[in-house]
Amino acid sequence: MIPTLDLAASSSDPHARRTLSSLSLSVAKSKRIVVVTGAGISCSCGIPDFRSSDGLYALVKKQYPDTILKGRDLFDASLFRDPTSTSIFYSFISQLKQSIDSASPSRTHHFIRTLDEKKKLLRSYTQNIDGLEEKAGLTSSSSQDVKLNGKGKGKLNVKDVRSVQLHGDIHRVRCTLCSADLPCKEEYLQLFTDGLAPDCPECTLRSEARLARSARPLKIGTLRPAIVLYDEAHPLGDDIGTIQAFDVSRKPDMLIIMGTSLKVHGLRKLVKEFAKAVHASAPPDPLSTKAHAKNWVGKVVFVNKTPPGSEWNGIIDYHVEGETDAWAHKVEEEWRKLRPSDWEVQQTLDDADSGAFKAMKEAVGKGIWKYLSTHSFFPSER
Repeated sequence: MIPTLDLAASSSDPHARRTLSSLSLSVAKSKRIVVVTGAGISCSCGIPDFRSSDGLYALVKKQYPDTILKGRDLFDASLFRDPTSTSIFYSFISQLKQSIDSASPSRTHHFIRTLDEKKKLLRSYTQNIDGLEEKAGLTSSSSQDVKLNGKGKGKLNVKDVRSVQLHGDIHRVRCTLCSADLPCKEEYLQLFTDGLAPDCPECTLRSEARLARSARPLKIGTLRPAIVLYDEAHPLGDDIGTIQAFDVSRKPDMLIIMGTSLKVHGLRKLVKEFAKAVHASAPPDPLSTKAHAKNWVGKVVFVNKTPPGSEWNGIIDYHVEGETDAWAHKVEEEWRKLRPSDWEVQQTLDDADSGAFKAMKEAVGKGIWKYLSTHSFFPSER
């Protein structure tokens, strides 16, 4: 059974408090942390999750009671078979994007960014389509900065991707015909609001070019939000698989799972593979002296308001019950106390504004040149 640590009650529970502190130390000492997140980390930003009583599924059912039987249906690829459900999908996604546009990253997003800045983040994997990781400063798999233009198999520069968007990005659109990937402009958003799909500008340009040559025009595709629905392949699926396999081979030493119910099959598989790799990094003999010195290694932590199911026994080591923002704040606070050197700003002589530093540099520099001018170091000159 997975032990649950109640974050809110930890102040009055010595065992929970000590265990939570040891997890904070694990974060501080780990060097290759994999973070997996879901919609729960964005709730404090005003963005609803999917499965709670006031989540997106419930909101969809409430807005369209006569058309949508289940909220999940609006996020299934089969919706494109019906013009009415397609129109509703476009309108709903337009509303969702407008609320996301006004949101700012949460403390949890900034915590993941801190892990990256401290050279502890191996990679972040998120189910979220809101792009708040990018806003927090993590280059995502949807960013144009990581796209490769060559003819090779890969579409992404793996090294530069810091956050993998497993379900796409609401800030981008793609063509249903030519697969062009484009930013979601305001003009597209207005059409989506009306339940309409914009024409693809790249298809349009190619068709117009043919017409200018008196050739037959080409078919023009339409744009759709570049998010991945249920029963739909990810356009970057091969690249994401390559990144995941690469990260597993790099021997991650901690796995942090936050704000997800772990209901999606693909995510469950990803988490289990990373958990296995993380546990493999722990010392094989827990009673040895070496193991005691490295008892912070190989932890799998699940931070969520609801506990994981029984299938996660032996996979997840600890369930931290509470808000992800509160846990992120606690970890950072304890990290600063446990390892203050990690937070010291290293000042170089070049960065120093002190007149004393400048004077010292000048004096040392003059002395060196004077010494060099009176001493020869080359045999031919002796």
